[in-house]
Amino acid sequence: MRTAVIGAGPAGLTCVRQARAAGLDVVCFERHADLGGIWNPAAEGVYAGVRMQSSRMSMPFSDHPPGFAADFPTQAEVQGYLHSYAERYGLLDAVEFDSEVVRVARADGGGWRVTARTPDGRERTGAVDAVMVANGELWRPRLPARLPGPDAPVRVLASPAYRGAAEFAGQRVLVVGGGVSGADIAADLAGTAERVDWSVRRRQLFLPRSLGGLYNDALFSYAGRVAVEELPYAEYLAWMGELEPEYLAMYRATGLLPERGFHGAVHVNERIVPKVHAGEVRAVAAFGAFAADGSVEFADGTAGRYDAVVLCLGYEMPDYGFLEPLPGEPLRREDLYEHHFWRHDPTLAVVNTPVDTEAFGTACPYFEAVAGWVLAVHTGKAALPGARERAAWCERHLGALEDRRYLDCWLETVRLGLLSGSLPDPAVDFGAYWTLVSSRVDPAHLQPGRARPEPAALDHRLDLAGVRHRILAALGPGVGRRLLAAGQVDEADLAAAAAVPAGRELAPWLPYRQRENVEAGA
Repeated sequence: MRTAVIGAGPAGLTCVRQARAAGLDVVCFERHADLGGIWNPAAEGVYAGVRMQSSRMSMPFSDHPPGFAADFPTQAEVQGYLHSYAERYGLLDAVEFDSEVVRVARADGGGWRVTARTPDGRERTGAVDAVMVANGELWRPRLPARLPGPDAPVRVLASPAYRGAAEFAGQRVLVVGGGVSGADIAADLAGTAERVDWSVRRRQLFLPRSLGGLYNDALFSYAGRVAVEELPYAEYLAWMGELEPEYLAMYRATGLLPERGFHGAVHVNERIVPKVHAGEVRAVAAFGAFAADGSVEFADGTAGRYDAVVLCLGYEMPDYGFLEPLPGEPLRREDLYEHHFWRHDPTLAVVNTPVDTEAFGTACPYFEAVAGWVLAVHTGKAALPGARERAAWCERHLGALEDRRYLDCWLETVRLGLLSGSLPDPAVDFGAYWTLVSSRVDPAHLQPGRARPEPAALDHRLDLAGVRHRILAALGPGVGRRLLAAGQVDEADLAAAAAVPAGRELAPWLPYRQRENVEAGA
């Protein structure tokens, strides 16, 4: 089976690695001269100074620990890590660099024809049996409907074009966007720009990369991440205050701490709150529009003039215009079953983050899990529902792609690993499954037989036993009795599971809340 992989960033590289491990013939097309995707500095896909939000504990692939010492790696360190991964597993000879895929179309008689173009305009087309699209989703910054004209006395740039604070010395700068990139850039500008205003549409929960000497992502296990969502928000903040009392006091004083929280989703940044508290960054109202003269109109009716405006408004949905699975018809994102498989023919799959999400959590293990599921389907180790069921899923879930939801990449690795069969089946080996989900989120534990009981820092303050019994309740009494006979659970487990109230069962894939005020898994 010949497989084409489009993109040699983290997602594309794990596609190549796993496809080769499955015995497939693989070719990977990368439009840049080097691997890494947005982590390739030459690609200018991210702003200067960006660092991973996930720690060296949770960021790597499951089968390749990091070789750097940094707790939270820089862009250069991530690219170096990806190079070491590619070199360790001999992936580079599968990659055709400076090769941009410009068309993917159905081939007569089945399969796909892939056309790639080199920088000098030469094109070549080849036939493959399957296509895995891993070209990334962070390449098209979202922009306002109207930008100032070329003669307006203001420089406007999107976040990927930000190359550091030095070029803004002595200027009045507005940073638009209350997410991580906006917080990073606003904090970076403080002390260099004459004035830094930070336009925030709604208050987000920002927590530092480390709290009380612990990695932010080491606080809870997979199961703990589900359990903590049921904790009252005030109690959750009290816990964070115990770990970082000075930080939480500053946060409250700024007026930026959300009054109502969604503490399953946390933005990671330790600099913006102290900068606002110190008066080095001023939080202002939500951006409204640019006026004709280049000034900015805010949503509260006020206005301001700036020398520069840095837009951190997120990203447009990926451009899949080069995918033409039906003659004359580009791929419809609404036809991606489970956000990854073209519902009409799953041999075309997208290994990108779903288009309607605000993802948080670690990237490499998540992409590894997506690629593993896709390849399990392509090689017959896992099956998808029939065409009618796939169509119904798409109609039910993809009708409003602009209605954004949160995606917990840590918990998605569990869901996808269960779908692909790479993780222990709780109905057969509940002991191994529970060891994995109740331990800290170390990607190495995702490897078969590698999980060891390693409690996360704050799990002891959660009702993890209740989570365990709710999962057993979801499996049903028949499965419970088989697990008891196999020594996987005990009588006390079954009794507790039987006492779980109807409606409180918890599916083993650990459903989590994806929208505020919406039930888990919605």
